[in-house]
Amino acid sequence: MKRYFSAILSGVLALSLLAGCGGSKPQAPAAPAPAPAAEQKAPESKTPTIDKIKKDGKLVIGTSPDYPPFESLDKDNKVIGFDVDIMEAVAKKLGVKLEIVQINFDGLIAALTAKKFDIMAAGVSVTDERKKTVDFSQPYLIGNDAILVHKDSGLKPAKLEDLKGKKVAAQLGTVQADALKKVEGIEVKEYNLFTEAASALAAKQVDAVYLHSVVAKSFAKANPVLTIGLEIKAEDTAYALRKDTPDLTAFVNEVLTEMEKNGEMEKLVQKWFK
Repeated sequence: MKRYFSAILSGVLALSLLAGCGGSKPQAPAAPAPAPAAEQKAPESKTPTIDKIKKDGKLVIGTSPDYPPFESLDKDNKVIGFDVDIMEAVAKKLGVKLEIVQINFDGLIAALTAKKFDIMAAGVSVTDERKKTVDFSQPYLIGNDAILVHKDSGLKPAKLEDLKGKKVAAQLGTVQADALKKVEGIEVKEYNLFTEAASALAAKQVDAVYLHSVVAKSFAKANPVLTIGLEIKAEDTAYALRKDTPDLTAFVNEVLTEMEKNGEMEKLVQKWFK
């Protein structure tokens, strides 16, 4: 009897389950909504420095305007010179105005790396030591350094070592000042401005001034008591730029190359160095 009742109970439970299943099919769990497509980032610009310069509408250069004919002040205290004309060409190519920041030469590299301006345009000599801190454009001037002397001195050095026992001036922070310091016996006088050094020589406060030959010739032309006593092979001259602005360095190189090809560089050489 128990077995019979169990069979009936089992049948009733089975029918109940079948009835429950036959009413409506259970809904399948909803598929998760597709994740929204990730916002596509705009591709990074290959010329971020140039983009910013164009956005700001200005190219800012740093210089020490005491190094004619590279840069100097005219009668209205406007900065003019060979470097300025080249930088004007770069700014024009960028479609922006040129802005000039004046700083003593020995502070220019620090100001450049501190982003006070975009390019150091100051007749800069290319050296391995400076390459550790900044990048350089391709050289735009290759020439000589010179020893500027007073005509009354009778000095005719054949090499730097011939100036032992003499008081020789140079600009603070220059490769010429560094070279003089390596010669034992030379008393090195450093000036913030080369114009001050040339004035000291004219007043016979120093025996000579060591600087780039084109600048020495400019001082000699302006003051007939000064003359070139010696010329020595110089380092190349180029523009210094920050290491994080390779796009601007490449652009400056393009402009320099173009100016070489179309004759504009030679016109500027004739204008400032002849």
